Amino acid sequence: MGSSRLREPEDQAVADRGIREAMLLIKGNPFLLFWVLPLLAKAFVAAGAAGSCTEVKLSQCGVEFTNSCLQCGNESSYDCVKCCPGCEGISKGAYRFCECKKPTPPPFPPPGNDSWTKYTVAGLDSVAVVGGSDPSRYEKVVIMLHGGGGSGSDWEYNYEQGWFGNLEGLKYVFPTSAFESHVWYISYKNGCGLFDDCAYNLSSIHDSASRVAALIDHERNLVGGDASNIYLAGFSQGAQLTSYMQIAHLNFALGGAIIMDGFPLPPLCDMPRASKPQEAKKNATYYGSDMNFFLWQGEADTIFPSNMTTTAYHEIFDILGVRSTLKVDHTEPGQPHDLIKSEFDEMVKFIRGEPSYYT
Repeated sequence: MGSSRLREPEDQAVADRGIREAMLLIKGNPFLLFWVLPLLAKAFVAAGAAGSCTEVKLSQCGVEFTNSCLQCGNESSYDCVKCCPGCEGISKGAYRFCECKKPTPPPFPPPGNDSWTKYTVAGLDSVAVVGGSDPSRYEKVVIMLHGGGGSGSDWEYNYEQGWFGNLEGLKYVFPTSAFESHVWYISYKNGCGLFDDCAYNLSSIHDSASRVAALIDHERNLVGGDASNIYLAGFSQGAQLTSYMQIAHLNFALGGAIIMDGFPLPPLCDMPRASKPQEAKKNATYYGSDMNFFLWQGEADTIFPSNMTTTAYHEIFDILGVRSTLKVDHTEPGQPHDLIKSEFDEMVKFIRGEPSYYT
């Protein structure tokens, strides 16, 4: 599945709205890239700011949301004369761009010998898989939160690629956000930045957190009530909500919190600015030394810059006095706002309690 940090055409006003809607869709969900290319292209055209046509190699088609043209012409600033496979050439005045088909949804259940189920908890439609033919035979549960605009089924692609490895003894739960737009929280592009509370609809964060907490309780009851057997993981917005859940919503330690390309949400991002540790701790619901964190960032992430994100988390852990709970802390050279196989490899080691190369 690819990516944890993309941000989110009467003419300019319509253009801005179209671009915002398209970027919201693809935030944290590479499988929506082809879906929203038409939105972006039409928005650029209507705004009269289509930019310049950029040719890509066949192997790069769909890797980025602008990667749709194999050959550019010279009739206008955006003149694509040969589109990527699965894309259709569209003409709008002097502009020619590519409208791409959305990918075919994966079959359910995915092929393999593992056990799949679907159920809904607290409004979160969830897909779950247990290693092997017996759906009751597992010791640990990993709840994985998709990126903003995605869905729980996105993780099925990673499963089919073998990125989860051997599922023996494990249950993975893939919920879909209850918001119609499939974001985990609503953000405001109003000039406020990542560290500013005014960039976030705080009630939407609380809503998603309450639902995820109910899902955690549901899964916890199925493993005898032991929270140490429950892991919460997420990518992009899902990663943001993951760290929020452990520090600012739950009052107990999970087995682990796995943050893949996600900047801390309020009140976490406010904690480093507290004048005293006690002020920061007042905004935390839990900061015990029995927490376990897995932090993975992409060095080339342009949505949540890795240096800023890592520094923010370090400062949060330091002011709470729990830096020792950061068990895996890695920035992958050259990785954009995306997911890669080695990241999953290390995540599985973390869940199974095996030594990590990055510990």
